[in-house]
Amino acid sequence: MHQDSFKNVLDEPLTHRINEVAQTLNESEDFHSPIAWRNAIPQLAAIDLPVRFGGSPLTTMQMMSVFRTFGRLSLDLRDVPGLGHGRMLTLPADSDSFAPFVHRIANAKSFLAICVTEESAGTDLHALQTTAVRVPGGYELTGAKSFVARLRQADIFIIFARHPEWKQGLTAFLVETNARGISIRDIASLGLKGISWGAVTLDRVFVPDAQRIGEEGQAFALFSQHFTYWRCAMAAAATGAAEVAMEKAKERLHRRTAFWAPIGRFSHLQQQYAIHASRLHMAWLLINEAASRIDGGHDSYVDAAMAKAEAVEICLEAVQWSMQVHGAHGYSVVAGLEKTLRDLLGLRIADGTTDVLRGQVARGLLSEELYARSIGRPVKRSQTIERNLW
Repeated sequence: MHQDSFKNVLDEPLTHRINEVAQTLNESEDFHSPIAWRNAIPQLAAIDLPVRFGGSPLTTMQMMSVFRTFGRLSLDLRDVPGLGHGRMLTLPADSDSFAPFVHRIANAKSFLAICVTEESAGTDLHALQTTAVRVPGGYELTGAKSFVARLRQADIFIIFARHPEWKQGLTAFLVETNARGISIRDIASLGLKGISWGAVTLDRVFVPDAQRIGEEGQAFALFSQHFTYWRCAMAAAATGAAEVAMEKAKERLHRRTAFWAPIGRFSHLQQQYAIHASRLHMAWLLINEAASRIDGGHDSYVDAAMAKAEAVEICLEAVQWSMQVHGAHGYSVVAGLEKTLRDLLGLRIADGTTDVLRGQVARGLLSEELYARSIGRPVKRSQTIERNLW
């Protein structure tokens, strides 16, 4: 890790501890385990804890630098810094009621998984089939969530469910993983293996009223607010991972010889290096612009969608090119590039696929009317453009 990776972001003792743990865990299976890292450096879990919960949080822009640096180490470590999806518990007006859970997460005593996707519904949140039925004292949740990360590591879930009597509207619930009626099934993944991936079934799981997150029907608003931040974070981690691949390509251009001289002398390789390096830098600037808007309290949903979609695609292209520059060696596990490629393919899908996010960008820039027509929804004439770039 670069010694100045956290310069002007984290204090020197914490930076030293991160470097120390990186050296200790290097070459071990735990190097890619976010839980091992959070246990080793528990104070990292609180670096974005809001002031009202007793924290002294970094700004969103500062957090992007932290996510970027952990992405340089491994994309599996994107869950190490901060509250992660636990940030969603801090968003509702009544979030103080979740303080015990938030503090457990901030002290690295708890880990949270967010359960949205189902076998037949991902992007289309209105198609979710998991139900929340009102019962005395709370709700009963029934349904199944699929392709959920962190299931085995988490002791807390956030479950998105709909009310059978409502045509639209989702509600989010905090559910402890030891609740009666929960069962988990593992699904083998291509990459991002530092945490588990799988499915969770809910069979009339009781959730008390106090563990409803926000008001009934408010889940989509909370989802949008949280994932505006999280998509920027994932884009930043992806950028860090791709930077390492480009550094390896740069070294290869200088050291690999063909026909009695370094291959970096070939102009076609120089041109491609310049293209990928420039695009990677543009992605980082885009992420920082979105983060700056979040810090400024501006509507940033479109900016975050743009940053995540384009950054991940730019990073994928950069890593693939680096593999090509390395020739047969690049195709080997030894080169340390194939894992990054597999992990980035996972990030292309997680937290909003590229195509869907580009659709959200178009929706924000063009008009709600065109978006509504594209998916067959009624057109509301009062809806206006969300974001103007120039």
